[in-house]
Amino acid sequence: MIKFHHNTFLKQTLKNNSGMALIMVLGVITILTFLLADFTFETKLNKIKIYNQQDKIQARLNAESGLNFAIAKLRLYQEGRNKIEKDDGLKTSFPSSDLEGIIMQPFVFPIPMSSKANIIQRSAMDEFVKKTLFNGELSVTFSKISGFLNPNGLRILPKSKTDAANPADNNADNNADNENLANGSPDQQKKTPAEPAWVVIEKKMIETMQRLIKDKNDNDEDFHTHYANLDASYLIKELRYFVSDKGTFQDSMLPEIEAKFIQKNITPKFGAMSSLDELYLLPSWDDAIVNLIKDRMSVHEVSVIAINELTTEDLKILFPSINNIQIEEFFKYRDGDIDKKIKGKKFKDAEDFKRVTVSELNILSDTEYVERMTSLNNAGLVIDTAGKLYKVNSRGSMNNAVYNLVAFIDLPIKPIIKKPIPKGQTPPLTDGEQSADDPTGANSAQPPPGQKAKPEPTQLLLPRIVEVRLE
Repeated sequence: MIKFHHNTFLKQTLKNNSGMALIMVLGVITILTFLLADFTFETKLNKIKIYNQQDKIQARLNAESGLNFAIAKLRLYQEGRNKIEKDDGLKTSFPSSDLEGIIMQPFVFPIPMSSKANIIQRSAMDEFVKKTLFNGELSVTFSKISGFLNPNGLRILPKSKTDAANPADNNADNNADNENLANGSPDQQKKTPAEPAWVVIEKKMIETMQRLIKDKNDNDEDFHTHYANLDASYLIKELRYFVSDKGTFQDSMLPEIEAKFIQKNITPKFGAMSSLDELYLLPSWDDAIVNLIKDRMSVHEVSVIAINELTTEDLKILFPSINNIQIEEFFKYRDGDIDKKIKGKKFKDAEDFKRVTVSELNILSDTEYVERMTSLNNAGLVIDTAGKLYKVNSRGSMNNAVYNLVAFIDLPIKPIIKKPIPKGQTPPLTDGEQSADDPTGANSAQPPPGQKAKPEPTQLLLPRIVEVRLE
């Protein structure tokens, strides 16, 4: 009988090396398999990252090309509008607003196909897309900026360095002017100095803010609970202090306003605002107040009030005394009424707008209209049928990547330079005046009595981008 010794068998088993190489090879293969899988995953991940980065770059290029396309369209509009303004016949038959409507049509690529398109149309579109060098998608939309209350118009700037260094002398000059006016100085009697632009804009902003607060209090109980005693005048003065050059703001509320900024640890900008988002920096302007008036403002120079785009709020800013019935009649005249089958009549020009508001709708008298327009002109605003400041939204995409650019593009108005009158020559007569040497006006350059002098046509300069942001 053979005895089996457990210890001896175990020792012999441990000394046996057969199969060890196979185990090591399997182990190495397993490790390499894991490394290969990890490497493959990293490779695919990097490849996806690269493709995504390429798509992002392509989407950005698409959005930028859309912005360039928008500028090109506005250059065409600038050329066309300048031509229209110079030709009275063309201006009557084809108003600038019609040209603007054509230019502002949205652009989309690839061009959407109707479900009713036939096979020939679809084939032609497919062939067009294949031959084009454009990759991805693009949409470009235009909108006119209608908020013509500009916070930067509240800025108080010294007339010159001398005035800034000697404000007392400047005040003395103003007092002297007032004294001459009171004493009946002929020069002062002829022409009363116009209000500074910031005074006009401040009044309009206070009027607008008061009305918006009142309407909101009447319709929103929660707002009324928190803002029942809101002082519109203080809010606008705080805004004027924020944008005015340091040391130029003079008002009885100055100590209170300065204390509020110090209390909230906010440093005033003492300069022009570059974005309406800066309204949130004002210590007394919380989100509810900013959102209340934000859409009525623009930090960019609007200058032109497009009468064919006026909203209800714009009308109330222009004519504070207008009532709801007059507002309804105004829009019924301009936009028409489908139920009553009334066709709308777009305004042809500023004179047409005046005729309708004064004579047909009796919104205000001729004198009141002239006063309102004069105050607007003092604030640098004019009435016209088409605008000059546009918001362009250019959205480029490539696969899942999207790049959205928002740009504000302005078409500056060419300034009219008045030629100096040579010494010894008689200055040109104003409308209605007659020379003592030429009572009939036959030898003068002025139009015959009863006719108005032809105004200089409004000319636009090349479009320029005043703000771009990524959204």
